[in-house]
Amino acid sequence: MIGFDFRRAVWGVALMSLGAFLLLVQFGVMPGWFWEFSWWGSLLVALGLLTMVTARNAESVGTGVTFTLLGIWILLVMNHLFGLRWYNSWPLALVSAGAGTVAHAIAANWLPDTEQKEKNRKESREAGHA
Repeated sequence: MIGFDFRRAVWGVALMSLGAFLLLVQFGVMPGWFWEFSWWGSLLVALGLLTMVTARNAESVGTGVTFTLLGIWILLVMNHLFGLRWYNSWPLALVSAGAGTVAHAIAANWLPDTEQKEKNRKESREAGHA
């Protein structure tokens, strides 16, 4: 039976909404005062920190680290700190994703790992049929 993962769906909707909002800002559809907001990356940082603090599995820790680091990157770029711009700092997005993956792997030592549970469940089903 396939279950509905509400948390994952909420994350997906949140990311789609953020992307749509940013697209509207880029197209100039939003009022001028939206252009001057250079702090909106802090919302992503806060979301990432909240995810890490409330994590119940290793995957949530990895997601929280990724969101936090992406938010910091966005804050740096939007405020033109350290000479970072979108065109010269995009590799930091890869660093953020990699750090989230490493955090997931480390957190799996202390928290349940849903990916590993699924893998073990699949292996035990296959072993039972063999």
